[in-house]
Amino acid sequence: MAAILVHVVKSLDYVVRYITLKAGRTVLISIFVLFLILFFRRILDGKKSGKASGTRLYMKIYLWALLIPVPFMGTLKISQQSFRWRIHIYAFLYENIMGNPLWGWLYFAGMTGMVFWFLKRKIRLARKVRKLPVFVPENKFMIRPDILKHVTIRVNPSFTTPFSMGIIRPVIVLPEAMIRQFSEDEIQGILQHEYNHIRHGHLILYFVFDCFRIIWFMNPLIHLCSKWMKDDLELLCDHDTIHSGKISPDAYGMLLIRSLDCIDGNKEKTEKIKAMPALAARRSFRVMKRRIHMIAGYKEGTRIWPAVLGAATSGIVLIMFVLVNQFSYPFYTPFHDFSLYSYDAKQVIFMDDPEFNSAVQMTEDGLQVQNDKVKKLLAKTDKKYEKEDSFWIYYGGYMKQPGVGGGGGIVQYQPYGTEQSVVYISCNRLHWTDVLRDWVYRYM
Repeated sequence: MAAILVHVVKSLDYVVRYITLKAGRTVLISIFVLFLILFFRRILDGKKSGKASGTRLYMKIYLWALLIPVPFMGTLKISQQSFRWRIHIYAFLYENIMGNPLWGWLYFAGMTGMVFWFLKRKIRLARKVRKLPVFVPENKFMIRPDILKHVTIRVNPSFTTPFSMGIIRPVIVLPEAMIRQFSEDEIQGILQHEYNHIRHGHLILYFVFDCFRIIWFMNPLIHLCSKWMKDDLELLCDHDTIHSGKISPDAYGMLLIRSLDCIDGNKEKTEKIKAMPALAARRSFRVMKRRIHMIAGYKEGTRIWPAVLGAATSGIVLIMFVLVNQFSYPFYTPFHDFSLYSYDAKQVIFMDDPEFNSAVQMTEDGLQVQNDKVKKLLAKTDKKYEKEDSFWIYYGGYMKQPGVGGGGGIVQYQPYGTEQSVVYISCNRLHWTDVLRDWVYRYM
């Protein structure tokens, strides 16, 4: 049992270090991509950042999609073969992560902490929302059938901002005070704003960005960009709510201001849901000013451009995935060479040697070694070997990246202990746990 436990710990140690190495490389790449996104985002804002058209708002949202392929760039060949000034950084990561298991376990501990932190917040909020009563519209409220069909509306007795949540079973939460004080058109505007978050998949974007924050938790820029991405989503929902024709820009602007007045009375509870898509979540004055400016300077846009931009962005992301696959190392590259080690495993006698490879052949029963040929090769080395000298032949195995690999097997070989010209060495059959472990190593 103790041997199995040691085996499991060693396997986990290898997995942790390798995944940390890949994640560490993507952290560096994510910093570059985020700066690129922020640069183009600033260009789209222009001098009058508050008065952006719907087309520009959609373009800003689609810019964040460039991050999607980045987590899969940890095995790029370009990081090893090009950009000489960066090789030192990647070599530093390799030496300190693969050479020291402590860094890998620390990184995994950080990611695990982030996961528990997000889950704790989500689960606590979900439990509270499930306890809220379902909204039953009175005669004066005619809620749109398409909203009621796809979304559950619940009433919150507390005086907080409306918000939406739930990817599989979406829910919109309305404060009871707003239902009593706001008119039917205003309630429709609130529901339309939150339904836009759900209909456009913004809840999924929130989830994906939370995953980025977990993987790259050491990158402070991703946490800042998370807030900016959410601000972009709010601006887009403001635009789409007005664009739907259910409420005028003036009325929507007044609705936003009235909603802010409601929030000021309950700042503590609003803070707990600030990570959710909400009509008027407490954010900086600068953000609310931009939203008001956008509403005041609302520009009617064509409906075709969002679809065109979405298709173009999907094409770009797909091309990025194809390029990443093309210029990345495969999951594993099998070794077909054979290596010869001294019995104490301290000396490598033959490695990547074509003559030695031609003297050894893998068969169904084991290794077939041309003994006479190996003796001649050993005679050319500097050291003289005796009859009792033994060696190890390493065969099989795989490489995941340069310097990272494993698997394979090893057999004992004694060339001077026999006069046979060909020696057959049987290979031990791997235990099923070894087979499972190697499969995980190869395809992780």
